[in-house]
Order: sequence, then C-alpha cells, then structure tokens
Amino acid sequence: MQRNGIYLAALAVVIAFGVARIASTHRVFSEVLDEPVHILAGYEWLTGRPYASDPEHPPLERALSALPALMQHASMSEETSPVARGNALLYFHDDYRHNLAAARRGNLLFFIAGAIGVAIWAQRKFGRIVALIATAFFTYLPPVLGHAGVATTDMGATATITLAIVALEWWLDSPNAKRAALLGAAVGLGLITKFTFLLFFPIAAVIVFLLRRRGAAAPLSTKARSLAVIALVAVFVIWAGYRFEFGTIKSVDPHGDWLAAEAAPKIVKPLASWFAAHVPIPAPRFALGVVLVQVHNRGGHLAYLLGKTSQHGWWYYFPVVFFYKTPLPLLILMLIGLVLAVRRAPAVALIPIAMMLAVLPSSINIGVRHILPIYPPLCIAAACAVFALWRYVSMRAIVVLLVAWLCIGVERAHPDYLAWFNEAAGDHPEHIASDSNLDWGQDVLRLARVVRDRNIGPISILYTGNALLERHELHAEEIRPWSPAPGWYVLSETALVFRPEARQGAYRWLDAYRFERIGKSMRLIHVPELPPSAP
Repeated sequence: MQRNGIYLAALAVVIAFGVARIASTHRVFSEVLDEPVHILAGYEWLTGRPYASDPEHPPLERALSALPALMQHASMSEETSPVARGNALLYFHDDYRHNLAAARRGNLLFFIAGAIGVAIWAQRKFGRIVALIATAFFTYLPPVLGHAGVATTDMGATATITLAIVALEWWLDSPNAKRAALLGAAVGLGLITKFTFLLFFPIAAVIVFLLRRRGAAAPLSTKARSLAVIALVAVFVIWAGYRFEFGTIKSVDPHGDWLAAEAAPKIVKPLASWFAAHVPIPAPRFALGVVLVQVHNRGGHLAYLLGKTSQHGWWYYFPVVFFYKTPLPLLILMLIGLVLAVRRAPAVALIPIAMMLAVLPSSINIGVRHILPIYPPLCIAAACAVFALWRYVSMRAIVVLLVAWLCIGVERAHPDYLAWFNEAAGDHPEHIASDSNLDWGQDVLRLARVVRDRNIGPISILYTGNALLERHELHAEEIRPWSPAPGWYVLSETALVFRPEARQGAYRWLDAYRFERIGKSMRLIHVPELPPSAP
C-alpha cells in the first residue's frame, strides 16, 4: 500500500510539472490559425445554436475551450465570417490574453487524461517503474506540450485514443457489462473529440484483438452481449454529443447529398447521395463531419515539405516530420524499445507502426499534430528501453547521457514547443516544414512587444494568422509585392512558403538584409533609408 502511494504521488508530480510547463505558455502566444473557429463552434454548441461552424470537427474539446466564454456571458458577433465571430469571443471586453488563456485550459484536461492513459497502459504491460518513465517521456515531448497548450482538437484525439485502447484491453480481460459500458463510453468520447479516432482506434483494436486471439483470449461468441452494450453506449454518447439531433445529412447541410456522393467510392455514389437526402439518422452532423473529412482528404490541402509545396502531399510527409519533430535521444530509445517490446507486449510495438503506415496515403499533410496518437505507445517503448538497458552497468552511462540530452534540449526549447525541431533540422527548420509545425500565427504578441519596446513605427507585414493586429497596437499594412522600399518589414515563415507571389520571388529582395527572429515564426527586417543599389 505504501509503495502504491509513493508511485501515485510520483506520477502526480510528473504530470503536474507537465501541466505547469504548458500553462506557462498560455499567455505567451497569440491565437494559432485554427483557434477562433474551434472556440466559436464550441460556443455555438454550448448556447444551443446549430453546430454549423466547421462541422469537420466534433464538439467535445471545442465545448471545453468555449466554456470560459460562456461563463462570462460573451456576446456573439453578427459577423458572417466564422473567424471574425471567433475573434469577437477572444477579444471580448478587450481582455485578449485572459480570454485566450482561459480557452486553452480545457486542453489541460486532455493532457492529464493522456498522461494517465500512458501510465495505466505501461503499468499493465511492464510495471510501475516503466509506467513512471513512460509518463515522464510523454509529458516532456515538445509536440505534445505544444499542442496541449492551444485550443485545438489534436491533444484530445491523443488522449481519447490512448484511453480507449486501455479500456479495450481491460474489457478483453473480463468482458462484463460494466467494462463494456466503460469501453463504449471511451469510444463515444473519442468519436466526439476528433474524427481521426475513426482511423487510429480501429487499427489499434484490430491489433489487440488479433494478438489476444492468438493467445488465451475467450472466443468472440461469448462477448456478443457485451459487444452490444459497447455499441449502444458509444452511439448514445455520440448522439448526446450532438444534442440528440435527428434528421438526414441534407437537413443539416443543403449540399449534404452532393458531399456524401463526393466522399463515397464511385460504385456507391448514387446510393450515398440518396441515403444522405432521404434517410434520417441520429446525429446527422456527425455523419456530415465524417463526409467532410473524406471530401477534404480527396481534395487535398496545400502542404510544404523540404522546400516543395503540394496540394496532395507526399507519402513520406509524416515519417519526415516525425523524425524532425521528435527528440533524437527519445527516437533512439523508441527504436530500441520497439524491438524489446515485440516479445513482451507486441501491441505496444505494432500499434505505432501500423498508425504510421495508415497515414502514408493521406492528402492532408499539415503537421505532426495529426499523428500525435503515435506517441503514447512509443513513449512506453522508450521507457521499456531505459528499464532494460539500466540493468547492464555498462549501459547506464549511455542511458544517463540520452536522458540528459532530452531534458536539456526540452528545457532550452521552452516555451516554443509548438515550433520546436530537433538538432537534425539545424538552424533553418523553415526549410523542412512549416504550417503548424513551425509557424501557426502564434507570435503576434511577441511582435507587438518588440515593436512597442523599441518604438518601431509602421510596419509592412506578410502574415498568416487570424490575430487582429490593430488590437495589439500594430500599425501594419500588407507588404506590396515586388516593391522595394525603406522601412520595417515582418515576414512569417508560413506566408513565405504558401503565398503564390512569395514563391515567385516577390519578396526575395529582402534577403539582402539581415533579419532578427520574433519567436520562431517571424522575421523582422529593417531596410534603411538608402537601400543598396542592387538589393
């Protein structure tokens, strides 16, 4: 009992340090690109309005992020743009930093839940010491810390997928009604958090099932009633998450039949269109969201990698960004741990590999955040490697060096976890990847402070983001392409790789001047009154 208390106390301390680390970033960064719409959608859900702003994402995490706005009775804007209406909530009462930080606190719950899920999963497979180490690794990962610190849905997906895997294994140990209901709730909560749950959890579930069937697991026929409980509870949670709405897909979106046909394979397009137009179902906006994700994936999304842009991405996008966005010492331990885990806990080794293979065909290549659920089992594998290597006296110095390398690297990164790249990226990570990997519009508050402290006059800016610059006393106008002139210039890395005129060289004349970094995502350049004759 005493040992259990010590273990739980140590676990709580590890998670608390991670929470404190994340919370300390909440007021440092301005809103990232997706936050205003996420918060708006959550506010719509909480206030009983139609959940119509960007139904491509489910409501759970968004509602948590919008809860502070509801509690202070923030007024809804009449603007037509979802971004403008979301910004109205963030700038309510001219208390931007407070409102933004409050919205971001909701994700701390998912961070804590994810860390607890890692601890439970690791303890089941390898014991308490490995569980404590795995949890420490999880709470020290820059991609996790960065995306747990903003009001988006990626941390929620990571937590709910991990907890659902734990619930699945627990149910398989004894498939009774209580455990079935818990698994159904975990699945339902995952599905109303992020639609990538539909991709990653079934992959994990198949692996867990197959491995159990090869062992001493009970026959599937004995679980029939339990499976029915799982399905019913999951459906109920999803339906509740969409406020018990009932209707056709077309009833919640006039283009629902066309969208369903676009998302479906060619052979069933007419059937999908008819179904969307005529068959009422529980939670039709849930089905609409799944359809929208599929349409989005088919249409692609402008992406950047290794100096190139593409509308449909690259099969190797996620392996590349995973490599550069994961601490190198942890990568080494993860690889060793995967080999060690194959014999004792093969699911821990196979699930992240299968998840990575599943995303290779994706046409939406916009950040390591979309594969965050790969990290929990990899953290367990890395912890397994530490535990195994420590038993050899000759390897202890190497373990200490790797862990020290990890800790020093992460400490140096604070608070820029979102934009962090490992040492292999060198001094110019913008040549590798951008968007939510590096520049998600998060450094406006830093820019405003520099401009204010140095009394910099009007600036010309190339910015990708949604913060209202004038509300931060930034007197800025859009840079005119191909128009060299003296003055102060601000260039954001994402704008430089995605704006068509930037890719054509419209601002290349500024390369002749030295720049200083604002945070990790912006370049501040001063062009003197008499620029060089050949800039």
